[in-house]
Amino acid sequence: MNTDDAVYDTFRDQPDKLPQDVVYDKFRTFVRSYGQALEASEKDLDEGVGEVWDMVDPITLDFCPDNKMTLEEVMGSKAKADPLFYKVMLVSSSLAAEVGDLVDEANNRLLPALSTFGEQPENKDQEDGEVQLSFGRMLPLFLDLWTFCDRSYKVIENIVRQLASIYNDRNRKRPNRKGLAAYSSSHFTQLWVAMLELMTVLITFDQMITQNDAFHQALTIFKRMIKNARNQPEKYDTDATKAKKFGIFLDKLETDLLDDLIFQRCLDESPFECPEEGISVRDNLMFMHEFDFQMRELYTYIRSSHGEHNEIDRRGMYVGLCGLYVMYFSFFRDKIRGKAEDKKFFKTLFDVHRKVPVIHLYGNTTFSPAEWLGRRIPDMANAVSKDPMKDHAIACKAVLGEYEQDLETIVSKLFQDVIVWACRFESKALTSKTEDLISRRAFMITRGVHFAVEISTLVKTVLDLHVSIDAPLTVKKVILLCKCVELLKTVLTTFHRKSSEIGNLMSIMCEYISFSLQRVLVPFKRRLKENQAKLDETQIDQMSAIDLMQKVLVGAPTRNSLIILKNAMQIVTSKTGGLMKPDDFDRMRVYLRRLELLANWQPTLIDACNCSFLYWHRAIIPKYFEEVFRQPALAPNLVYMFSALHDPARILLSSGHLASRKALFQAYVKETEQELMDLLVHPLCREIENTLRLNIHSVVLGQGRHRLEANAAYRDYQHLLNIPSLRVFGKRINIRDFVQNHLERQFYNLTTLQPNDWQTYEEMRALAKEKYDMSLTDAHLPRQILDQGLDIIEITRSINIFVTKYAYNMNSQFFLERPSSTESKHLHSVHIRHVANSIKTHGTGMMNTTVNFVFRFLASKFHVFSQFLFDDHVKSPLLRDIKWMDDHRDEFKNLYPMKRAQKFLKDIRRLGVDNGQSYLDLFRRLITEIGNALGYVRMVRTGGMCAISGSINFVPSLEDIPSFAELLDESNFRKNPDDEDEEVEGDLPESTREAAANVDAVIQNQVKKFSEGSDYFKLLEGVFREKMNNKGNQHLQNFYAIIPALTLSFMEHMIANKDGLSKKGRECSFSDDGFALGVVFILKALNLNDKFESLHWFESARQHFREESAKIEQQVAANQAQEAAAAKESKKKKGEPVRSQEKEGELSTLNLSANRLKQRLREVLLLTFSFKSAKVFFKDKRIQKDEDEEEEEEEDDDDLDEA
Repeated sequence: MNTDDAVYDTFRDQPDKLPQDVVYDKFRTFVRSYGQALEASEKDLDEGVGEVWDMVDPITLDFCPDNKMTLEEVMGSKAKADPLFYKVMLVSSSLAAEVGDLVDEANNRLLPALSTFGEQPENKDQEDGEVQLSFGRMLPLFLDLWTFCDRSYKVIENIVRQLASIYNDRNRKRPNRKGLAAYSSSHFTQLWVAMLELMTVLITFDQMITQNDAFHQALTIFKRMIKNARNQPEKYDTDATKAKKFGIFLDKLETDLLDDLIFQRCLDESPFECPEEGISVRDNLMFMHEFDFQMRELYTYIRSSHGEHNEIDRRGMYVGLCGLYVMYFSFFRDKIRGKAEDKKFFKTLFDVHRKVPVIHLYGNTTFSPAEWLGRRIPDMANAVSKDPMKDHAIACKAVLGEYEQDLETIVSKLFQDVIVWACRFESKALTSKTEDLISRRAFMITRGVHFAVEISTLVKTVLDLHVSIDAPLTVKKVILLCKCVELLKTVLTTFHRKSSEIGNLMSIMCEYISFSLQRVLVPFKRRLKENQAKLDETQIDQMSAIDLMQKVLVGAPTRNSLIILKNAMQIVTSKTGGLMKPDDFDRMRVYLRRLELLANWQPTLIDACNCSFLYWHRAIIPKYFEEVFRQPALAPNLVYMFSALHDPARILLSSGHLASRKALFQAYVKETEQELMDLLVHPLCREIENTLRLNIHSVVLGQGRHRLEANAAYRDYQHLLNIPSLRVFGKRINIRDFVQNHLERQFYNLTTLQPNDWQTYEEMRALAKEKYDMSLTDAHLPRQILDQGLDIIEITRSINIFVTKYAYNMNSQFFLERPSSTESKHLHSVHIRHVANSIKTHGTGMMNTTVNFVFRFLASKFHVFSQFLFDDHVKSPLLRDIKWMDDHRDEFKNLYPMKRAQKFLKDIRRLGVDNGQSYLDLFRRLITEIGNALGYVRMVRTGGMCAISGSINFVPSLEDIPSFAELLDESNFRKNPDDEDEEVEGDLPESTREAAANVDAVIQNQVKKFSEGSDYFKLLEGVFREKMNNKGNQHLQNFYAIIPALTLSFMEHMIANKDGLSKKGRECSFSDDGFALGVVFILKALNLNDKFESLHWFESARQHFREESAKIEQQVAANQAQEAAAAKESKKKKGEPVRSQEKEGELSTLNLSANRLKQRLREVLLLTFSFKSAKVFFKDKRIQKDEDEEEEEEEDDDDLDEA
């Protein structure tokens, strides 16, 4: 047989192909699908233009040049050849470098902690004493601020003295200072800029404390507490003297730091004059002219690009310039009074507020030029403005009005410019020239930094203007500002993606600019050498400065190197005598500025793109989320917005006024996540679910032609579903997965409630796959497992039918279907295993549901129960029996006679019969149904414990269970557990803590239900006892008197059912313990146990049947004796013994009666045992324990007797 022609029937999907071809096709399909999956993964992992990276990089490139060389090492030993030049350069550079260190300290340590003072997590009101504790925690920071301010005052004082010593007419007259006269023509702009920067920091401190009322409020409350401690030192466990000194300290702290005097103290308390060293400040006209010259030059520099795209630090410099002018006015108030030029310059400086009325400083701190200048130098401010505060408000409204009209145009233009810049930055250079490539890349870097600064300034200005005049933000403006925030992160992301390329070109670009700067210096140096014989002192210093610049330019452009370059350039450009053209000056400044910007582009960019100010303006975030939901096309930008929302983390973690530094950050994270869920994710889940539901229902109702989009604005939610996972403060939130989980959970829950609706949810699932590409779990639930049997939920729903059609066995705990209730040849049974399987399927929560259903059922049955006992035909005989028993108790030895019970049974039967059953039989069935319902509750409880036992096996010890939530407490992660102030690095996400709490709750619930269970009988007993023992139900107290008749009815019922087993009748059963359980429960609920026990009914019944059995046995024995005598007589007569038919009938009747009595006696004994067993369920634990101990003692006594 040729195998190539073989066709195998096993390949039913493709019967016409050879087996190997089928395998090859399957393998080809697998490879193709696997390749597509790899391409999709590669696409997800690839860096696209719009992709945002994780905010915490494992490896970060730091492009800011730095080294550990001191200023002396940077300058080198060659500079010491000119001692005076070396000294001037070293002092000026050291002061500028120290100012830089102070500014860094303020920005990194002091300002973040001060900016968050007064902020409370979740906007909660502070508890009593919390304000004092908050201020007390800030005292170390206030001491650091105090020290910082004093150090800043010393540095500013030193700078002023150094400048005053250089710009002094007396230098030429003093031989020991004659060399300094040569530097009077140089403008040490770097020192003025350094002083300006430090003043900006001091003004920021003043503004931050002044604009935050929490500082003064907390200080007032804290001082009041200290005053109380001083008056009552024993109450506060302190010393009055110490409290007094501490109060003086607080007064000094308030004056120096909290009364808006940080900047003013610099002018009032610093001793700028130093007569012993010949330093004069206020009377130094040369210094005054230099001061005036530098202010005008700085103003020209600031004003030249104020509001332009290349503005970097102009606004911050303007704040410091205002401080410089206040210092200038404080020094030379008398000399400039009445001068028109100074008034004109001040007016020019003051009028800046008309274009820039508000300047953002830090956090939520702002600077208003008109308001600040009007408060610092009111004389000058009132000369140019009648009301500076009013002018400030007018300027804010005017500028804000311009933004109302032009903001959309401005943002649109910025968006286009940034996109064009990003595309060009991402594209590969088309030029082959190295010089052009370097110039292009340097230009793109500086251009990106300029864009970032411009966008950041725009956002901060618009927000601060609205806050300043308390103007509301429109939704349109919120979206535009958020778009600007997204652009900021776009710029930052673009730089991050190009970081490797920038790292390769960074040193080359710096070297190229340094080379360009040297090309300007070399011709000038050559000309100086050509005229070396005619050089004066200034030109000699210029030669030294050029040599120093050339040496420094060879190395990396570190901060110290740039400071030296700037100071040396001021000497080089001071006086050229025509040896250098003005264009060369400008080129030098431009190159140096480019070199500085290129060297510091990374910190400048990070500062510009830092969106930590959003914390104080976080009210716009909910509006942004709402707008994203309304316009899903904005969804791809969510990654940028969350990148911006991460920025406040550093500031919030720096807060020192709360017990935990993480509290404020954790509250911010919780608030942001909650807003995301409530305003975007959850509405999206509901909207998609409603859309699927309406689409399906419209088709089912035959209205498919009506499109949903015609009735509402169509929204394409694919934009929201297709965005990548969002990084939300260390978590990953995938909106698509969240929506899928929501739909799966909803479909499952609704299917469990209405299993017949599974097909509808299957159609919704298919529509979700088609419309949203969601792969949802099948919503069709199996009704049961293979060996589950009857579903417990179905039984619970039809409990009234179940207790009628099933009989209960208390010993084995199962229900067996009555043959009379079904036409089937097979009978159903409900066992503990079936209940346990149902509980595993539906959960333990349905146990409480079962009890609720049973309670409602019992309430309806007890209503019928009450009506029966209230009927006069029943109540009257019961009252007669009770009275008769009380009168004849001694006569019958406290035993209720059987004849009374039989008489009562006959009397009730005379009232009528329904289908062969008397009303007492129906009442007995009612009690049996009550007992069956209670037995069902017991079986559900036992089945629940059986189901729980499978999972509780995994708990090592039920007595010592650790709490996972407590194990995750921060104290367990501290190196020293007793140190409450120790900060723990890192933080567990809230989801982990919730999971631990859920595990604890589940374990505790399982252990509780397994170890003790829920005593549902006690619960039901307590509820019905309260209702059935009130005054309106006194007739129920007669119930115990009807029990003897009921037991007789029950015994006849059980005998008939057991006889039916052998006769294959429809009425047959071997157990019906629901009657005993029902009677015992009712006796317990009505507190009738003692009264029923006083009847001694079961003892009386047993005694009666035994006596009757004895009589029958005597009659049988007498008959047998007569027969024996007759047989003996017949034998003597040698005849056959003849038994008469009458004798045989009598003997048969006696045997039947004997058997019937034995059956009744056995039923009495079985019912007695059932009663005793049922009583155990309703006994108190203490009583049960005592009875068990008594039984054990009796057993011990029996053992001793036997011994």
